[in-house]
Amino acid sequence: MTFEQFQATRKWSDDLAATVGSAQWGDDTACGQAYAEGLCIESALHIEGATGEYLLTIGNMQMFGDLETLERKLYDFAMSEGYFE
Repeated sequence: MTFEQFQATRKWSDDLAATVGSAQWGDDTACGQAYAEGLCIESALHIEGATGEYLLTIGNMQMFGDLETLERKLYDFAMSEGYFE
């Protein structure tokens, strides 16, 4: 899958936990962009002190930034982990 194909799978979700099947938010509801293979980038507009419009969490690392920059990081991670094989 190319980066552009990955971006084309992007869909807005008002409930990322339900959309991507993750319990990482507990009882909280997070919204943001969902992608192929259950991947996502959370909207950071509700997070106090956020230094970017979006939040990407990979493992125990959290990164704030613009959507395209974080999409590239998420795509590179997914490729390195064999998500699209």
